[in-house]
Amino acid sequence: MSKEFFNRPFTEDTNVKLELYREYLKKWFPVFLAAHRPFVQIVNLFDLFCGTGRDSEGTAGSPIIALEVLKEFEDLVKTTKVQINLFFNDQNKQYLEQLDQNINKLGYDRENISINFHNEDFVELFPKLLPNTKKAANLMFLDQFGIKYVNKERFKALIELPVTDLMFFISSSTFNRFPNDPNVVDIIGMDSQQIKDTPFYDIHRLVHEKYSDLIPKNHSYGLAPFSIRKGTNIYGLIFGSGHPLGLEKFLEICWGLDGVTGEANFDIQGDQKIQLQPSLFEEDNKQKKISKFEDSLRSKILDGTLKTDIDVFLFALNNGFIARHVIPVIKEMKASKLIRVSNPSFKCSTVWKKSREPKQIEIL
Repeated sequence: MSKEFFNRPFTEDTNVKLELYREYLKKWFPVFLAAHRPFVQIVNLFDLFCGTGRDSEGTAGSPIIALEVLKEFEDLVKTTKVQINLFFNDQNKQYLEQLDQNINKLGYDRENISINFHNEDFVELFPKLLPNTKKAANLMFLDQFGIKYVNKERFKALIELPVTDLMFFISSSTFNRFPNDPNVVDIIGMDSQQIKDTPFYDIHRLVHEKYSDLIPKNHSYGLAPFSIRKGTNIYGLIFGSGHPLGLEKFLEICWGLDGVTGEANFDIQGDQKIQLQPSLFEEDNKQKKISKFEDSLRSKILDGTLKTDIDVFLFALNNGFIARHVIPVIKEMKASKLIRVSNPSFKCSTVWKKSREPKQIEIL
């Protein structure tokens, strides 16, 4: 991390990242604070590259954002039976001292919130914190500077944690700059030639694909990317959750920021038109993302691959789409008398009700 990072105003790309983080916390905290769940006695937020909490102009960084969001749910914080733990780590001791001052300036009543400061190297701290994740709902926010910390081994350890959502930053363009350096490409098992063949605006998609390849085939875990452009560099977030509700909530935020593809703070499809190199994904060279998804959804319903509304729901999420992209297709297919399905749902809150049976899709 540059020593000057927090001595300057946050740039637009940093603000996009922080907005995604803030909006997800608004959806995540209430889920576990509002109702008692026997399997969750603790809520843990791990912010392990936390910084000072503010930039030079006072804009809130991730630790302050977490406390501001908890302040919005003050009534829940005061009445919940769940223990709330915030873990803030930075290897720079001065950053932690400044963060402590910035937190104290908030003047919040933190009676039910435990704040734990750590001044350690992430590699050494990470395994020490893992026992804290038991019997807890966890959110891991890893705002690393670069690419090296969320490697294959740590990623696999993270996705095995129960009731744990993951959000981490990665400088995807680093792979573009050093495609022949084994110390770079081996971090997540990238292929040097594939990197060279990938247009710069698609590099974060490729990074997401490589992380997805690390998930065991029998393991139910969803990932979603969000690409962030700064000049000719592409950075990004990778979000992961073992429950469809987490993935759905994150994707809803992404589509709120980017109504065209739900995955970038720039015109990732428009850029493809002016590049001489084709996209990494051949389908994207033929048609836009939403229309491609709609065609694929129709096809998989009609060939019997997707047999229920739950099948459709999971197919949409795993392809980066949400209910509002599914409903028009289903309505059109029903109106055209291609299918029959009674009272389907494509929202997690309805699909995952314990008493609810999947709605069968009948092909006519």
